Amino acid sequence: MNILVVEDERNLADAIVRILSDADYNAEAVYDGKSGLTACESGLYDAVIMDGMLPGMDGIEICTRIREESGVPIIMLTARTDTADVV
Repeated sequence: MNILVVEDERNLADAIVRILSDADYNAEAVYDGKSGLTACESGLYDAVIMDGMLPGMDGIEICTRIREESGVPIIMLTARTDTADVV
């Protein structure tokens, strides 16, 4: 399984990639929203783990644009606490 990690905090992104790789997943990280969308559009990934707040384009906008083209599973990470944002 190929997993894309879209996270602007490089240490966190690299840690997630390392954990996934240790669990025998093929994981790759990009560090901003536009790169995340471009990578998703390639169709190479079976799942995406994405930060909700990214530079260049936020995770919600990326998710919306991905959904226009693909049903790839997306896990959103967020530090937001507002219930509407989390849901």
